[in-house]
Amino acid sequence: MASHPSPFSLRPWPIGDKKPKNLAEFIARVNAQPGGFRNLTEAKLRERIAAEENGNAEAEGSSEEDEEEEEDTSADKSKTVAAAREEFLKNIEFAHQSAMLSVDFVSLLLSKYEPKALGTLSAALRERVGFGTLGASEIKDSNVTEARKQDDLAVATGWRLIGINNMVDSVVAAAERLEKEMELEAKYWADILAVSENGWSVCALPNEQHTLGVRFGFSESAADFRNSSIAPLRRNDDGTVRLEIGRIGGGSQRVRATTKKNGVIVDQSPLPGRTPDDAPLQDRVLEARNTAFHQELWYEINREARTLLSADVYSNSSSITWKQDSQTEVIFTLEDLAEPDNSNERLSDINCSCTAYYVYMQFLLFQGHRQNYYKRTTATQPAPNRMLTLQSYTIIRAIIASTQYFKGCKAIADFLEELVFILQRAGVMTAACKSTAQSPTAGLPQGNSTRHGPKMELNFITQLVARLESTFELTITPEAKIYVRARIVPGPSIGMLVVISLTPFTPQNGGESNTTTSNVPSNTDDKDKQPPNPLEDVYPPSDPREPYPNATETIYYIRQATIYALAHRLASDATKALQRDGIQWTVTPRGLSVVDLDEREARIDITQDANGRLALSLDAQWPEGKAVKSQRWMWSAGYSNAVSTKSLGDHVLRIMRGDGVVG
Repeated sequence: MASHPSPFSLRPWPIGDKKPKNLAEFIARVNAQPGGFRNLTEAKLRERIAAEENGNAEAEGSSEEDEEEEEDTSADKSKTVAAAREEFLKNIEFAHQSAMLSVDFVSLLLSKYEPKALGTLSAALRERVGFGTLGASEIKDSNVTEARKQDDLAVATGWRLIGINNMVDSVVAAAERLEKEMELEAKYWADILAVSENGWSVCALPNEQHTLGVRFGFSESAADFRNSSIAPLRRNDDGTVRLEIGRIGGGSQRVRATTKKNGVIVDQSPLPGRTPDDAPLQDRVLEARNTAFHQELWYEINREARTLLSADVYSNSSSITWKQDSQTEVIFTLEDLAEPDNSNERLSDINCSCTAYYVYMQFLLFQGHRQNYYKRTTATQPAPNRMLTLQSYTIIRAIIASTQYFKGCKAIADFLEELVFILQRAGVMTAACKSTAQSPTAGLPQGNSTRHGPKMELNFITQLVARLESTFELTITPEAKIYVRARIVPGPSIGMLVVISLTPFTPQNGGESNTTTSNVPSNTDDKDKQPPNPLEDVYPPSDPREPYPNATETIYYIRQATIYALAHRLASDATKALQRDGIQWTVTPRGLSVVDLDEREARIDITQDANGRLALSLDAQWPEGKAVKSQRWMWSAGYSNAVSTKSLGDHVLRIMRGDGVVG
């Protein structure tokens, strides 16, 4: 069989080369050996070379014996391989014959029923036995009857019906879920549309594009509040919208103003009620906006309060305190609306000044937003100094300045009213006063052609907040007149400035007002036509460039100027009435007096009576023999039995005439 080649090609798998393919594999093999590269030294290499040389020498002596043993081993190996090959081929031949016999058997069996089976029947078997000579028959009948088929069909139909019913139930359940989901979605979107129709901006969240959110903050707020003023609108299980307000989720908050006098609360701004959790969505969004607005307001007034220590403003982590005087202080706090508010129940008389502070602060912060927006949208180039955008708003400064301005104007107006009353009561019937407040539109352009734009609105609000002015005109005598102009100053020096002039102020036209130019006489020709004001020589006011800083100094000047004007007029009237010289007004150690050469003296003063009301007093001294007589008369703004029934001029004439004691 060795001489005949086998029809099968059976070959062993190829064996690859055992040499290393690259340097990395070579290094890995070396490291796998004991020691590797780390224990390889020159001494060990020399020892290994010497050992190999000794081994070669020994191998030369025994080479002949090894050759004989190798020849025997190779002969045995060749015999073993030949025997294994013969056995392998025999097994293959046996398997081949068995397969051919099986094919002939099956083909002979099928040739009786299927002529096509003759194609696989061998020629030797066909010549020997023919075809169709082998048959087969069933030993046992099949148990599949017609009734069983009907039963199987009924069972299959039942299973099919059960599947259809399950499918219908699933579809009905899915339809119910879909209908319920549609109702919940309709409820959810109804709330979303209500929010959008109320003017709120509904958009996708920046970090969750698949989630809707609402922006309720202000684009011109500080960065922290602008970035946090957006809340996701998530759907609850019942279809309502859950407003996740994040940073302001601690509750609704409001800034509150409280006035304390001697440690007792005398006024307090009210707090609105807390919006319930089941309120309409637009109301909850509005409440979130108001809370964010007041949190920003609290943040801004805290920033500003740190720079107002000179204005008696002190701040800590929970409150800001402004000390108006030694007894009164205004406290600003950030209140939580969830806490009960029973403090107003103890207040019996509220003057609403704290409510005005509360509204005014919100107005000023909103005005700051408007100014930022106008600057941002109209700026053609970036600001040269970026720190200008980090300045705090003028909120507490404006409150302090407005309070001092209105208090100062009221004090001046009350003083002038009482002063005119006592002067008229004393017989000075020429005394009169009038006051006017500048219109908020006085500094704005007028006319039908004026364009009402954002800039004009900002100018109007600036005029209303930072340029309030009031003017007063006091007439003491026909010659002596005093003109007063008070103006609010929100910064850098907080309060009011008062300019006093003896001539009328220049009427203000549109545009910026100037303290220097607005306090000069309106017309020099009118000044020439009027009689000279005696106060210009005897008691002039300070220069308009150095105005009076408060109402106290203003009232002091008006009081002293009134005394000088009265003394000047009384001395002049007495001189004309008595037709003699020597009667004049002068400043004595006791005060401003009308005196004559006979040492008669009538001292005029404006003081307060026993009840603290403004009063005009006349202290007279005259010699009578060797004694000096004195008497006092008073004209008070309040009711008093000591008020003289005669005029001030009559008393001075009788004193200068030497009539003795005057009743």
